Amino acid sequence: MKKLASNKELSIFCRHMSVMFISQITVMDGILLVAEQTENKNLAAALSNIHEQMDQGHTFAQAIARHPNIFGNYFINMVSLGELSGTLDTTFELLYSYFDKEDKIRRKLRSATAYPVVLTGLMAVIVLLLILKILPMFENTLSSLGGEMPTATNLIFKAADFVSKFAAPIFFAVVIIIIACVIYARAQSGRAFFDKLKVVVPLVRYVNVRVITSRYARSLAVLLKSGVQLINALEEIIPLTENTYLENKFKKAQDTIKDDSDFVDTLNNVGIFPPLFIRMVRVGHATGRLDDMLDKSASLFDDEVDGAVERITLMVEPALIILLSLVVGVILLSVMLPMISIMNAII
Repeated sequence: MKKLASNKELSIFCRHMSVMFISQITVMDGILLVAEQTENKNLAAALSNIHEQMDQGHTFAQAIARHPNIFGNYFINMVSLGELSGTLDTTFELLYSYFDKEDKIRRKLRSATAYPVVLTGLMAVIVLLLILKILPMFENTLSSLGGEMPTATNLIFKAADFVSKFAAPIFFAVVIIIIACVIYARAQSGRAFFDKLKVVVPLVRYVNVRVITSRYARSLAVLLKSGVQLINALEEIIPLTENTYLENKFKKAQDTIKDDSDFVDTLNNVGIFPPLFIRMVRVGHATGRLDDMLDKSASLFDDEVDGAVERITLMVEPALIILLSLVVGVILLSVMLPMISIMNAII
């Protein structure tokens, strides 16, 4: 289920609620104050409804549970646990840290992919401009001068003619293919297929594995600090991987866990986590400081994500520029060289 509130908005909400508790403002008054300040209409409406539900005698957790499309099950369960244990202030502080870090990771990944996408689009526009506008002018000029053109030049002119004649059908075919891919990606089978690619394709796998590892470690640490038993916490965070392929693997691995002693071996058998993470978890589990070690693991792999994204960006940008230069250069050379040859022959 897709949340109607972003991680950034949820982190701000949790931060405000945490400050409310420190200021000894009641939950109901705090909810009204946050509802007035939020710019997300869905979140504001949900908070107003939560206030009404609490005014009618429902608990905070019961009221929030009515809006899973806003907060998500993880958030709802954490608030329920915090309310039962009387530690809502600590719970909201933990949730603020969790959603804030999740938002930062997403922003970094989006910014890293923005430039390659824009450059790829620009490259496509330049190539289409050459094919549809520039090449026909050169073709007319070369034909009027006479002479025999190289095979490569003829092939490029024929390809340009084909694209010019069937530009509309090609455009609609590309649009239909894109729409079909989007629909397939949203279907359960399609999502599982693309989710598997994310952890199989080498270049993409490196970043995604570390993002998933960081998210898994951070989520588990938050639950353990909130007093959730390890076995229950493992089941709770399975959907937080946001990868259906891995969710199925985790569910199968979960069935093999009989007690806490099977925990580390089960994580290792999933086959997705880096060896360093497994070693850190093993040490934390053995020393009784698993939550602290998970926090350190999350921070460590956050840094690895930053470094990996930066390295990939530095690799992709010049590669795309070189590719664009080669494509344009091949097209222009295949046209200019025969023109020069014909001109020399005439002179």
